[in-house]
Formats: sequence, C-alpha cells, structure tokens
Amino acid sequence: MNPLLEQRLKRLMLLRVVMVTTLLLIAVYVEAVSETLLPANPLYFVIGATYALTILHALALRSWPAGAAHAYAQVISDLLTVTALVYIAGGVRTGFNLLYPISVLSGSVLLFRRGGLLLSATATLLYAALLLLVRTGMLPPQGLSDIPFLAPKALVYSVFVTGVACATVALTGSYLAESLRHTGQRLEEAVEQVADLQELNQVIVDSIHSGLLMADSAGRILHVNAVGEEILGQRGSAIRGRTVRDVCGTWFLDAPAMRARIADRKLARLEFPYERGDGHGLELGVAVSALATSEPRTAGFLLVFQDLTEIKRLEHEVRINEKLAAVGEMAAQLAHEIRNPLGSISGSAQVLMTEPGFSPEQQDLLQIITRESRRLSDALNQFLVQGRVPPRSPGPVDLRPVVAEAVTLLRNSPEVGPRHAVELEADEEPLVCLADRDQIAQVFWNLARNGLEAMPEGGVLHVRMVRQQDEVLLSVKDQGRGMGREEQRRIFEPFHSRSAIGSGLGLAIVYRIVREHRGDITVRSGPAEGTEVQVRLPLLPVPARA
Repeated sequence: MNPLLEQRLKRLMLLRVVMVTTLLLIAVYVEAVSETLLPANPLYFVIGATYALTILHALALRSWPAGAAHAYAQVISDLLTVTALVYIAGGVRTGFNLLYPISVLSGSVLLFRRGGLLLSATATLLYAALLLLVRTGMLPPQGLSDIPFLAPKALVYSVFVTGVACATVALTGSYLAESLRHTGQRLEEAVEQVADLQELNQVIVDSIHSGLLMADSAGRILHVNAVGEEILGQRGSAIRGRTVRDVCGTWFLDAPAMRARIADRKLARLEFPYERGDGHGLELGVAVSALATSEPRTAGFLLVFQDLTEIKRLEHEVRINEKLAAVGEMAAQLAHEIRNPLGSISGSAQVLMTEPGFSPEQQDLLQIITRESRRLSDALNQFLVQGRVPPRSPGPVDLRPVVAEAVTLLRNSPEVGPRHAVELEADEEPLVCLADRDQIAQVFWNLARNGLEAMPEGGVLHVRMVRQQDEVLLSVKDQGRGMGREEQRRIFEPFHSRSAIGSGLGLAIVYRIVREHRGDITVRSGPAEGTEVQVRLPLLPVPARA
C-alpha cells in the first residue's frame, strides 16, 4: 500500500467532485436564464454518472490497497467524462476539450512519465474517435454540429493540437512529479539522518555521568540534561531562562566571569559549595567552555559539572588518616626523646636519696623530682595510648545496654550541671554489633562531653539509638552554639579543638574507632542551631526467638 498515492487519489476525487458540482451549477443557471440552448438533460446524465463513478472509486480505494490500477481507472474515467462533455456541449466553442490536458496532467502526477504518455495517447485517441464517429454519421452531431462540415485538414489539425497539448502536459507534469518525488526522498533521508543524529546525540548526552548545562551569551540557561537535573535537585523546566549565577548561587559563574575563565585555561575549572533546595549541601566541580558556533562573539557557554561531595569526603578522610599517622609518629618520637631521660632523672634521684649527708630539705627535693618524673612519664604513657591504635577484642555486643549504662553514669557525673538534661531514646530490641565494648563506650563519652561543653548555659543532650535497616544509628544531639561548614570539615582532625582545655584528640579517636568498626560518622550542624553527630555501625543478624 502506497500512502502517498492513496492521498493523491483522494485529492483527485475531491477535485473531480468540486469541478462536476461547479459544472452542475453552471448548467442549472444557463438552463434557467436561456431557452435557446440545447436541453441540459444529457449534461445532467453525465454529471450524475461522474458522481456515481466517484463513489465507486472511493469504495474501491477503501476495499483494496491503493495502486496504479486505481490511478488508471480514475483518470480514464475522467477522460471518458471529458469526451462525453465535448460530445454534448461542443469542443472548441465551450472549451471542454481543454479538460483533456488537465486530466492527463493529473494522471502524469500520479503515474509519472510512462503513465502520463499512455494517458496522453488515450486522450488523443478518444478525441479522434469522437470526431471520426460524428464525421461519418455514426453518432448524431449533438454539440458538434460543425464537425460534418469541416475540412479533413481542420479535423486532423484539431486532433494534432490536442495530442501535442496532452503529450506536452504529460511530459511537464511527469518531470515535475519525478523531481518532487526525488526531492521528497532526499528530504526524507535527510530527516532520517537528522533524527538518527538527534537520537545519537541524546544517547551520548544521557550516557554521560556528568551534568551538562548550556547557556546563552547572557548566561541564561538553555538546556540541562537529566543527570544535571538530578545533581542540582531542580527540574530543567524550572531553571530554563534563569541565569547560571542565580541557579548555582555563586558570582564565579556570572557571564563576564565565565568569559574570563574561557580566555584563561587555568581558570576554566572551579569548585564551589552548592546547596540544594532540600537543604543538602554539595561540592560541585565545574568546567566552563564556549559553545562552538559560527559567531564566536555571541557564543554561549557549556558547563560540565560533577558532584564532588563523596570525593571531597574521601580526600578529607585521607588527610585525617595522614594526620593520625603523623600523631603516632610524633608520639613515638616523644617516647624516644622524653621517656629515656625521665628514667635517667628518676633513677639518679633515687640513687642520691640513698646517699648519706643530705639534709631533710634536699631529701624532699629529691622526692619531688622522683614524683614529678613519674607523673610526667604517666602523662606521656597516656598520650601514647591516645595516639596509637590499642589492641581490640571485638565480639558480638548488644550496644543498647552499653549506651544505656553510659547514659546513667553520665547523668550522675559532675560534667552534667543543674541546667543540663540527658535524654535517651532507644529501641527495645537487641542491637548486636561486632565491636569492642570499651571502645564503643569511649566513643559515646567523647561525643557526650563535646555536646555538654557546647552548652555552657545549659540545654538538653538527646541520645538516640535505633535500628535503621541493617545498621544501628547512635545519635548525640546538643542544643549548643553549633558550627559552620568549614569547622565541620576539620572537626575530626587531630589537635583541632574549640575548647580551651581540650587536647583536640577526642573526636579524632572517635573517628578512628568508628572506621575500625567498619562504620560511618557524620555531623549535622549550623551556627546557633546545635550539633548532631550520627554514628552508624553494621548490625549482626540475630535469629528471632522461637
């Protein structure tokens, strides 16, 4: 089935109906205003027959697929109708013989050159046969009353002109139809190629695991891919037309700044913090380049960006581990440099104490030297314990009673003032982890002490211990002064402390213990909003009781 041919045949039928209806109206008008013309009854018969043939063609087109047979049948029926009109109303006088080339033209458009020439020959033969039949008296003259009296040369000339006109129209129409067909084929191929390129481009864009954002020369967003929408947390339709600076919230991506970055390759890439609409903060890395267009001066911008939050977190962990390693190395050096001299000092003082001749005051001084040396050695040992990784004895431990016991001790400790309150929220079910009991208690104590120190004026320390899928969540939340983003980044670094009396090793030890237990620790805080530290540890599967 040829959809294009079917569409053209329907248009031909519509055109035929319009022309026949027009002819019918003209015939009715002429018959109404004139009484000298021939009766219009034969013309009405031809018009009715044309309507009937059109209906038959429509039914045939609906019942069978459109093909060349349909086209030949319709055009030949049109030529027969034209021949009948010429016979009834006359040829040259009425102009109905001009319908021959028009019908041939429609056939050449449908059937191209060979079909057009064949229809041209058919039209010429029909016209010549009509003249011959009237000339020989086999048909009454009807509208061709002058034909019996014309010279044979005139009749041959009339047939020749009609044949030449039909052939010329057939060649011209077929040429134009074939040119249009070739042009349409090339256009369809071009459309298919463009569609394939668009699909390939879309596949490439969707396969890139980076955000792609296109903006015009003024910095207004034109397009953002699906990955970019997911990273930014905004729909493309919502940000389209807005400036990049407005969406990303940084002056670094203003239109003039982006042009300056394009001009200097060293500035083409930048990193900046980005806060999504849901309040989740990200670290974005963006590479800015110019869109390759024919007008470089008015070219827009192409921004390729990635979410570097996890990478930055891993880099931060590496730096913390490096600093912890440096602490251990420094502790070893301190042990080497201080412990041996302390032992020598203490031993020398004890030897001197056994010698006679020392006054009581001197004996007291030697005892002070011995005692302070021992105290300094104990302080050094404590520092070494804090700096090195102690041996663990992990085992299945229910963390719920461990934390509950620690909370009870904390409530009765002097660190909890009269304006402090410690609340505990815990699941009733066992929360069993593969962990070291003492180290988990140490994690809680360090977090709790930091929370109490952050509330010098009093407040509630909320401790929560619940199950979340296959993990246990230990949350310690205070109502203190909170901290900014930069301080949150350095909170687990050794020797970083907000307290004047703190050593800055407590949270570094907490971080190390949690990571050794294959857990994760995160901080949520804001200035004057308090701080919540969340520790997640993997749970062991515990079979249900029978």
